[in-house]
This record gives sequence, structure tokens and C-alpha cells, in this order.
Amino acid sequence: MTLIERIQRLHQAAADVEDEDRIKQRTGQLVSLGKTVDTVLGTLMGLEEAVAELRTAGFSLPVEVLTRAGEASKALRMLAAALRQNGAVPSAGGVQSAHTYAKALRQTVEGAWKDQRQYTPPAINEDLVDTLDRNGIDVEAIRTRIESARWQLDSLESRSLPKRGDIAALTTALQSLAECGRDITELVDPILTKVIMDTQSTEGARLSAFTPEVLAGLAALGILERFRVRL
Repeated sequence: MTLIERIQRLHQAAADVEDEDRIKQRTGQLVSLGKTVDTVLGTLMGLEEAVAELRTAGFSLPVEVLTRAGEASKALRMLAAALRQNGAVPSAGGVQSAHTYAKALRQTVEGAWKDQRQYTPPAINEDLVDTLDRNGIDVEAIRTRIESARWQLDSLESRSLPKRGDIAALTTALQSLAECGRDITELVDPILTKVIMDTQSTEGARLSAFTPEVLAGLAALGILERFRVRL
């Protein structure tokens, strides 16, 4: 092999290495841009669903904001399709602009969802529930409904954006807690409730509190034998 041939081979090998580096760089750009596009698209789709759900509670966005969101989503879908079809690397400026816009829009929608969750939970006399349970009164159904409603509220609280049906689920959970609160107070006559609660205190209930009506009520509940006179 002549010196000239050796030099030519070295030049070709260097060109091949340079081409390989360019290919790797281009591939990395494609992968990175594709991930960004998918992320922003997912954000916009989630925002569309959230806005639609919040609309059921009266929340609305200006028409121009919704129009821009739709245009951004459409442009990103076309870009994603182009990336998959021919692998062309377009300018990242449009993607970054869409990303910035989606981030700002998300803050607005998250704020609206947070406003929907600014509620005061219905009061539940859990001490009474526990006391009735300890005294043999069946409150398991009420307790289960309370736990289910609270689990639902905790689940909704953990979401930064609402999904379809979340507004109705929020309303239903709060209504269920309110109903449980009423059911507890109606489960036992208020006079009986006070006597039962007093018996759980250190001092206990006064003997004079056990009127014939109270004794009859305790008997009707099937828990009269649970009470003892302490001198």
C-alpha cells in the first residue's frame, strides 16, 4: 500500500467517524425533542379534560385562550407526526413556546380546581360514633360511609388537575358526610346521647339522669344491661 493510499484511508476513516458523531448527535436531538413534544401534548390533553370538567361547575376560560390551546395542540400533533415519518429536526423554538404556554395555562387551571376544593367538611361527631359502638349500637354502616367519603375526598385532594366526573364525586362525597352527620344525631335521642356520652367520662352520668324514659330508651336499644351503678 502506497503512502498516498494510506493517507486516503485515514481521511475516509476520519470522515466516517465524523459522520457517525453527527448521526448520534442528530438522533439524540430527535429523541430529546420527541420526548418534549409528547410531554407538552400530554399536558395540553390533560388540561383540555380538566377545563371540560371544571366547566360543569361554572368555570370558563376566555375564547382566545381555548383557541390558542387548540392551535398549540394541533401544531404539536403535526410536529410529532413529522418526527416519526421523516426524522426531520425542526426548530425547537415552537416547542419551547408551546411548553411555556402550557405551563402558564396549567397554573390557571390548577388554581380553579383548588378553588373548587375550598370547602368546609360537614361536622361529624366521631366521639359519639365511637361511644355508641362501644355500647353495642350498630354504627358500622355509618362508619363505612364516612370512611368511603373521606377516602374519596383525599383522592380528589391528591390530584393537581380534575378528571371527568371529579366535580360530581366531590359533591357526592360532601353530601354523604352531611347525611352521615344527620344520621348519627338521629340514631339516638339527644337525651339518651347525653347520658351515654356522660357515662364515658371519668365522673360518669348522674343517677338522676336515668329517668324512666331514659331507661326505656336504653332498653329499646338493647344496651340497658351495659350500665352499672357506681357508689
